[in-house]
Amino acid sequence: MAKFPSQIRSYLYSWELVFASYPNASYKVRNDYNEVLRSENYISPLLDFLFDVLGHSAGQPLNLDKANFTPEHIQSYDELSAQSDGGERNIQWLLINLYYLCLKFAPGLAKNWWMNCKSKQTRIAVESWTEKYFSPLVIADALDEVANWSSRQEPESEDEKELIVKVSKNSREVYAGCEIDDMQIKIVIRLPATYPLEGVKVDGINRVAVSEKRWQSWLMTTQGVITFSVRPPLPLCFGTKYFPLLAPY
Repeated sequence: MAKFPSQIRSYLYSWELVFASYPNASYKVRNDYNEVLRSENYISPLLDFLFDVLGHSAGQPLNLDKANFTPEHIQSYDELSAQSDGGERNIQWLLINLYYLCLKFAPGLAKNWWMNCKSKQTRIAVESWTEKYFSPLVIADALDEVANWSSRQEPESEDEKELIVKVSKNSREVYAGCEIDDMQIKIVIRLPATYPLEGVKVDGINRVAVSEKRWQSWLMTTQGVITFSVRPPLPLCFGTKYFPLLAPY
């Protein structure tokens, strides 16, 4: 692995280009991208190769601490710096960054690969490795995205309820609700330590002015949108399209 074959380099660089198209794309376009990746099963070969090279398939995943890969390395790949490090570290750095980008922009696809992985040894190695090095970064990104999205929202009409969103990074939770008759109806979305390999959980905190049946329907709808979307759109689940708490009463 001291050398970095040109065919492998081209293949992995093409994935860097794919994920580079995500940050400025709308949620709909991102989901369209991911639907193509899902329907053509493009992610599985990438992750199969990635975890073979990085040692997970043998139950010995690369120790990022000992290899001196920092969170900055995980989140950003610098081709010029990587080339000066030599072939082995170059490919490791590139694969590490691609896994982070996959978890960030196509978490549903990464989760599906992990759930369908037939090797228990690989599954365990990937889960613990992801929880230690990647999940904290991906969770922070998701919570920042929700906070930024919330700060830009305004009711579209006088009849629409104002959505109140609170992000708690320490507990990995997002609280969402709105006021009805001087009381607040509220739900909480909890991100597990192994997110996105393990899905989020939606719970009700305070039910106001709606029947229990309708309340449970709302919670199930919100849970379903996040769980079954190819790319769980955490901010969008709060909009009127996905989270009916904002609908006029």
